[in-house]
Amino acid sequence: AMDPQQRVLLQCVWEALEDACVRPSDLAGTNVGVYVGASMTDHGNALANDPEIADGYSMTGNSLSVISNRVSHVFDFHGPSVTLDTACSSSLYALHAAAQALTSGEIETAIVGATNAMLSPTNFVGFAEARMLSPTGLCQAFSNNADGYVRGEGMIAFVLRRQDPGEAAPLQSYGRLVHVGVNTSGSTINIAMPSADAQFGLLDKVYNDAGFDPNDLAFV
Repeated sequence: AMDPQQRVLLQCVWEALEDACVRPSDLAGTNVGVYVGASMTDHGNALANDPEIADGYSMTGNSLSVISNRVSHVFDFHGPSVTLDTACSSSLYALHAAAQALTSGEIETAIVGATNAMLSPTNFVGFAEARMLSPTGLCQAFSNNADGYVRGEGMIAFVLRRQDPGEAAPLQSYGRLVHVGVNTSGSTINIAMPSADAQFGLLDKVYNDAGFDPNDLAFV
């Protein structure tokens, strides 16, 4: 049985290519990279509880690595195909990896995606016991009333292409990726505790490297 994350992401990639005015057949057999952020395996965990329903497709149908590889296989993309699991930041790391590959010239087109499907109460219990979830069920970023985070599910995919100086913009373009950066908090009180100093340092570095004034920021 196939994890719904694999199936729905295939649909998202097809829609992303259509929206970008790119025919999938034009990219088949070319050096397109696929970078997907994914972390949870609720579907596979449910199957693992009953070995009698396992079959020859259970491994590929429920492996995180195959979420990206399924896209490459179906569309015949020949570039890097990677699923990145860094928990809540998985999608950002996928974007970062794609941007690096585009900047270095390793690829000219990247499919960037992310997926999360909540199919079991187990992770809710675990996060609640770890006191990570908001008891009020509200996500109050930047507020003194913030009391935890709220889980969400969904899938997304979009197309990134390298644009050389002087080259015309693609037929359908929603924006330009100026810069992206990642880091980690290092040693904190516990392994799941973020560091405000580390996050501030990353933002400061990204703004400086991009030559961007934070005062011009329009949306967070």
